[in-house]
Amino acid sequence: MARAIAWGITGAGSFLRESVEVIVEIVGKGIPITVYCSKAGESLLKTYGLIDMLTANVKGAYPTEIVYESREPPSYPSIGRFYLDVYDLAVISPATLNTTSKIIHGISDSLVTNLASHALKNNIQLLILPVDYFETKSTIPLKILREYCATCSECRAAEACPTGALLKDSYWKVRVDVSRCTRCLECLKHCPWNAILFDAEITVKPNPYYVKIIEKLYEIPNVRIIEHPRRVLELLKGEAF
Repeated sequence: MARAIAWGITGAGSFLRESVEVIVEIVGKGIPITVYCSKAGESLLKTYGLIDMLTANVKGAYPTEIVYESREPPSYPSIGRFYLDVYDLAVISPATLNTTSKIIHGISDSLVTNLASHALKNNIQLLILPVDYFETKSTIPLKILREYCATCSECRAAEACPTGALLKDSYWKVRVDVSRCTRCLECLKHCPWNAILFDAEITVKPNPYYVKIIEKLYEIPNVRIIEHPRRVLELLKGEAF
């Protein structure tokens, strides 16, 4: 059983919900965990409506907490725990191509890349789920079916939106700022054409060029690529990896 886990979240939509669900399961098993969340990761957690789920569950004995990059000093002092024998496993899931590429090239200029760097310096196993390595089914938080908007002279949904996530536009009829969306769903009540979709499914396909870059992770000692966050649970159970 792991002593404690350091888990990094970056700004990828793929596997984000699944990562949060596994983190919640780990906390439920009584395993201490620190979630290190990048600025983009924090933004996406809010956009996908997952931030409340995470904050409500990541509570417990030291070092169980969420560390937000947006609230850390530039030196990321919380990463110093890697030198205090706190963690014996590190995970980055989901990992963007940006974060993955920086780890490959030894760049540590963010909270999560510092997590990776100092985990490896202390010979702590690092599991990485690089979202651009696999073909996956994912979702985008908000989609407008603009062909359905053609018959509307004014966007009633934008008029009803209390946060400004939907804004009336003279050319597009409606503009979207997902960073302002709180998922109150008022827009769905006021759109007569059902032109607004939440969590619209998409397929994300890997680019062969980027796949070759990501495969350089295999050359780094103590780094393993995982294909799903639940692989972390399998490892914790002691199953074959």
